[in-house]
Amino acid sequence: GGCPFVAGVLREPVDSVEAANSLVRRASAARAVEATQMNDTSSRSHTIFMLYITGIHKDAGQRLEGCLNLVDLAGSERLSRSGAEGKRLK
Repeated sequence: GGCPFVAGVLREPVDSVEAANSLVRRASAARAVEATQMNDTSSRSHTIFMLYITGIHKDAGQRLEGCLNLVDLAGSERLSRSGAEGKRLK
């Protein structure tokens, strides 16, 4: 389908809301954040969350697939106003 492919990305299947919540908690814990003058928890790492959804249309017996991409780009605030210095700029 029209879902993007990213080489080297770990893809983990989940089969319940609880498993999805656990995966989101693990990903959130791995994010690097630092305080800036504009934001107490400014993201210092890029995050891409790609949710692939598969289902079966019961009446048609057709397999349906889709994807949702959520992207958080590190430090999107204006650097001149953030007060970020040194390693926090990277």
